[in-house]
Amino acid sequence: MSAKKKPEPQSRPFPWLCSDCVTRTVVPTVIDFTAKVKHDAVIHELHLPGIEVPRCQTCGDLAITTAIDERVNEALRAKLHLLSPAQIRANIEKLDLTQQELADWLDVAPETVSRWMTGTLIQSSRMNKRLRMFFAFPTAREMLRRLDEDPQLGIEARVDRDRGEADRTGDPPTSAVQSKPANPVGQRGFAHALAVERIFPRVKSNYQDVDPRRYVTPVFSY
Repeated sequence: MSAKKKPEPQSRPFPWLCSDCVTRTVVPTVIDFTAKVKHDAVIHELHLPGIEVPRCQTCGDLAITTAIDERVNEALRAKLHLLSPAQIRANIEKLDLTQQELADWLDVAPETVSRWMTGTLIQSSRMNKRLRMFFAFPTAREMLRRLDEDPQLGIEARVDRDRGEADRTGDPPTSAVQSKPANPVGQRGFAHALAVERIFPRVKSNYQDVDPRRYVTPVFSY
């Protein structure tokens, strides 16, 4: 059985013409739908029981519509605890930020933020953690602001041994240590100072954001 993605105007009446057997017998059918979706180089199997899918009554061919795409994307976000477009938009508005400002904080293109907000792009799990951290903790935002104001922050790591942080030498915790600043660094963002690693992992050049309109091997049961 095959499944094809095809555009479907909202006013287009059923039955549709089947592109496989060329019969006008495609009608909405309630089935248990399973899709395998690749995200962050990992294939996730998503089960959506009892959803309505256009299906050819002659050959069994399924038409994957935009509505089904959106249901699959919602299931993926729920499984991986990814912020939804509505949640990202609400947080941006709550913090009184523009898309450009959020993009500057996260070192991404403003077009990327726009695509997150419209749902045409699903953020990677790594970037999702940064978004949640940025939205949830004022201290994280304050830390990034201080990095812009003081380019010497994070040149060397500060080890708080009173709180049980051990350095890489293996020495036991004794007292809080503050290293001396070294040479200043340049641009704003996550990658320009090691101190930010303690809240955010190092940013890679490729965030591995994923276009949601992708299926690896759709599987259907009914």
